[in-house]
This record gives sequence, C-alpha cells and structure tokens, in this order.
Amino acid sequence: MISIVKGNAPAVLLNAGANAAATHRADYDKDPKPYDDGRKTFDFKAGVYGHQTVRSKLEEDQHGKCAYCEVVVPKPYADGHIDHWRPKGAVTQKRGATPVLPGYYWLAYCWDNLLLACQFCNRSNKKTLFPLADPAKRAANHHVDLTVEGTLLLKPDVDTDLDAHIEFVEELPVGRTPRGQATVEVLGLDRLEHRARDMRIAALRDAHAQAWIFAGDPHPAAVKIVSDARRLYAEAPLPQSPFSAMARTFIAANPLPA
Repeated sequence: MISIVKGNAPAVLLNAGANAAATHRADYDKDPKPYDDGRKTFDFKAGVYGHQTVRSKLEEDQHGKCAYCEVVVPKPYADGHIDHWRPKGAVTQKRGATPVLPGYYWLAYCWDNLLLACQFCNRSNKKTLFPLADPAKRAANHHVDLTVEGTLLLKPDVDTDLDAHIEFVEELPVGRTPRGQATVEVLGLDRLEHRARDMRIAALRDAHAQAWIFAGDPHPAAVKIVSDARRLYAEAPLPQSPFSAMARTFIAANPLPA
C-alpha cells in the first residue's frame, strides 16, 4: 500500500450523487427504525458511485492499481471495483460478526469514501469489514460525528505514514502497529493468493542475482543482463509500478553492484 493523491471529485458525485445522498438522509430521518433493524434498505445507485467518470478518475489517481494491495486492476472495471472505505450498506467489526445496520449510507457517493480496489481486496476480504478501536464509538447515522470513531483501517489517500504501520518481510506485508495489523488482516494482504506479487518479487530476486553474477563481464549478453536488472530496479519502486512498496523494501535490502 502506498499513499494516493486524489484529485477533484467528478461532477456526477457532486450533482446526482449529492442528490441521492440527500434522499437517503431524508428517508432515514422520516422513519429510522426500519433501517436500523434491516426491514428497509437504501436503494443505492451503482450507476452514480460506479460511473465511468468516477472509475476513470480513480484509475488516473491510483495509477490503475488497487488502493490496497497495489495490483494492476484488470479491465473492464465492474461496479464492485469501486470500494466504499466506510461500507455503505452494513458494517462489521470483525470477520464472522453480525453486521451492524444500516452502514454509512450517507457516504455512498462521497468522493472521499471511494477507492479503486481489486476484487480480491474488496469482494473476497474487506466486504463489510470496518473495525474501530472502540466499536461503541461507531457512527450509527448521518447525525453522528465521524471524527470520534477511531478507525483502524488505514486510508491510503489520507494516511501518509503507511511505512510506519506496515512493513514487508520479502513479499509478505506485516503490521507494525494495531492499525497496520488490522489493515493486513481485513484486506487479506498476507494471504498466499497474491500470485502477481509473488511473480514480481521473483523477478526482482532474479534480477539481483543475475546482476551480481555478470557484473563487470564485458560480453554484450552479460552487459544487457545487468542493464535490464538496473532498469527493473529503477522502475519497480515508482508509484505507477505494481507492488511498489514491496519493491522499494526489497531493493533497499538487496542493492545491485556499483
């Protein structure tokens, strides 16, 4: 996970999204209880929060990568690739727990609450999970101040000290802090299904080994091998490269010959 700088909100969120959110707030205020006990649910407009302009802007701001694991998100994008950092329909404190209703319905079209995520992080792992340090402080509706919640899940477009919370041991991310540990667990970042990440670090290991074997060899083939290794080492830590946080850590620990 790396820090993300998001640009301005797409117009569809400021117009149709703002109107839809206002309707959700008004519907809740008319009769809160059915929403609180699950007898009624909100009619979220996927065509608004998942609008092409929203996906395109998130793709641009995130370099086409998942906000969490940094894999390049395959196209064509589906609505499910738009992740609500605070879940919109229901929210769960821990895996296997009963979801709390009605979720953060008023943030369904909020630009600050939307991220591009891969299916593995979003649908397979995060789902409705959004743990707090103290669940009793969870905002139950749009009248509650969100700043008192004490969120555990890291937010890559807000938190700029991600390395202080998550470190890499080879290809596996490990939480350094309670927030880092919660983020790794919620998103399944340390699970073995991340084949693309495994392939990336294998390429880095191979480049490192080959560069040391052929360093100083004047043969054109050897020169090319070392040059290719240096190119990979230069590109891999860049924000637009997949798994750049992992690559940065690996490269720092495994330098190439001078």
